[in-house]
Order: sequence, then C-alpha cells, then structure tokens
Amino acid sequence: MERMRIAIVAPPWFAVPPTGYGGIELVVSYLADGLVERGHDVTLFAAGGSRTKARLVATFPEPPSHLLGDTLIEQHHALLAYERWHEFDIIHDHTLPGTLVGACLPVPVVHTLHGPVTDRLARLLPDLAERVHLVAISHHQRSTLPAGVRATVIHNGIDPAAFPFSDRPGDYLLFCGRINPEKGPVEAIEIARLAGKPLLMVVKINEQLEREYWEAEVKPRLRGLDVEVKQQPPTEEKLRAYRDALATLFPVQWPEPFGLVMIESMATGTPVIAFRNGSVPEVVEDGVTGYICESVEEAAEAVHRAASLDRKACRQRVERHFSAALNVLRHEQLYRSILAGDGRRAGMHALLRGAPPLEAAEDRRSAS
Repeated sequence: MERMRIAIVAPPWFAVPPTGYGGIELVVSYLADGLVERGHDVTLFAAGGSRTKARLVATFPEPPSHLLGDTLIEQHHALLAYERWHEFDIIHDHTLPGTLVGACLPVPVVHTLHGPVTDRLARLLPDLAERVHLVAISHHQRSTLPAGVRATVIHNGIDPAAFPFSDRPGDYLLFCGRINPEKGPVEAIEIARLAGKPLLMVVKINEQLEREYWEAEVKPRLRGLDVEVKQQPPTEEKLRAYRDALATLFPVQWPEPFGLVMIESMATGTPVIAFRNGSVPEVVEDGVTGYICESVEEAAEAVHRAASLDRKACRQRVERHFSAALNVLRHEQLYRSILAGDGRRAGMHALLRGAPPLEAAEDRRSAS
C-alpha cells in the first residue's frame, strides 16, 4: 500500500483529543491516529496540549479557548499550517479560513463541513467546491448544499471500545451539549418534567451568548426539578453519565449536521430520544436504538418505553455504521481517489514553475 503524506488541520480552539467539550477535535483525533496506524505519514496541526500518534505541530502553546470565534486566531493557525504545503501529498482541513488559503495552492485540499450550510456559506460553496474536495458528515447535510455542489458523505466515527457499556438502564435522563437554543436544553428540561424523571445536564457554558441564554431562559426553568448540572466534566465522567442514564435527550431545534452525542450515547448502550431534525433519522433507528419524536409531549411519553429497548442493539449500531475504523477507511479511499484523478495539482505545479519572476511581470505591464 502506497504511503501518503497527509496534513490534518484541526481547529485551534481545543486540544486534540479534547479534555472536555470538542466534538470536531475528537473526530480529528480518531482520524489522525487511525491513518498513522494504517501506515501513513501524518502531520497534525493543532493547539498545544494535543496528544496524537501523528507528528504534532502545535500552532499555539495552549488552546486559545477563551478567544473562540476570533477569526484572526483561526487565520493565523491556518497560515502556520499552509506555509508547509509543499511537504504533503494532500491536506485535510477542518477549518473554513484555512480552506480558503488552501484553495489557492497546488496541493489537493479536503474540507469537512462540520456545521450547517447557512445562507452565507451557501454563497461561497460553489466557488470553493471548484478548488477543494468537500466532505459532508451526513446525507441530510449534503442535501442542503447548493445545486451542483458535490460532496462525499463520510459519517463521523468513534471507537466503541473506548466507551463503557452497560446493559442495565439507569433511572435518570441525560442532556449533553452546548447551552444554545438550537440544542434544545429548554425542551430537555420540559421532557424530564413531564416524564417525572431526574435530569443530569452535562453542558458547555463559556461563550457570552451561552451564558446569557443560561441565565435568562434555562436556569429559571430548573426550579422544582430534580436536576444536576455539570459543566464540561472530564471525559471519563461524561462517559459514565452516558452509560448510567435511562436515555439521552436530543431535542434539537435545528437541522443537525450529525450529532456526536447520539453515537456516543448509543456506544454506551443508552438509547436516544431525539427530535426529527437534520441527520437524526440517519443516526437513530427509531424504535430500536431510541425514539424519533415530533414534540416535547411525544418525547416524554417515549421516556417510559426507553427501558424496554435492547441496549446491545444501540452499541451494535455504532460498531456497524459509525466506528472510527470505518471513518478512517473511507477517508483513506477518498484521498487515494483524489490523488489518482486530481489534475489540478500537476497543473498548478506546472503553472508555478512556468510563472515569470515578479520583476519581469511588472516590466511587461510598464511597457504596455
């Protein structure tokens, strides 16, 4: 098997793998390590504190999490990665600013669309897709791309063996996610209240909008409810929270691009009660690994049926369809197909080799 030189550019905000919140960072960690295990030369560009089997290039000494969303930070991170483009056969970038740089270079670039396709992004994608290879993380996400924009669907994957399993249902409900209206924390609280069940909330509340939403909308609704809140606990504690729950609530209010929470929960054996939005029907097998609902009332009723589901079936679905090993294999196949058929790389190299010196170009413009 021919060895590929692969660069993977992670977002700069959290360590790879994350110690708390960081779904993209978890996926990137599995991908980088898996490609190394398959014999490839992999360089991971990520924040300091990252741990990987790949060659690590730390663009910042520590993750700049407190600056999350600052585009200059992300652009600086991408610049430090792309200045070494000539060392790689292919670059897989998980940041959008970096992809815009990579679109202008002769090395093939892959970009995974981790978020929803907003109107602003949709205006950019037709031009971007002519220059980079797009990966969608669900069939639903691909269906939202502008007409004519192509993307390869590769579902996110995790290592089920890293998740503790229990075939005995617990007695509480779990909500795990950002405190943001799109993730449905208010709806999760109402589901728990209607079902008469305790609620454990494993949450991220560190951005200004998250703090404001927590104080104004979420926290007041906790009064009178048997609830425990944990903010970004260690990974081991989060995994136990999944394992020991009766069900994980996923009442998303937006077209969820994938939803790692669902496969993390199912890997521990805990079924998912989710709203029918975005990728949910691709991930949860309704009536087998959870229930797909249309309302808070329907979800509360489903809680009372959750204990009857086969928790082994939940884990088996992750093993068969959403494993890190399968994710790595599909990426490897994609990279090989790109390198076998991508004429842009050779053409751009020839263009660069044949480009006149800057001074000569200036002289010609002056003469004209």
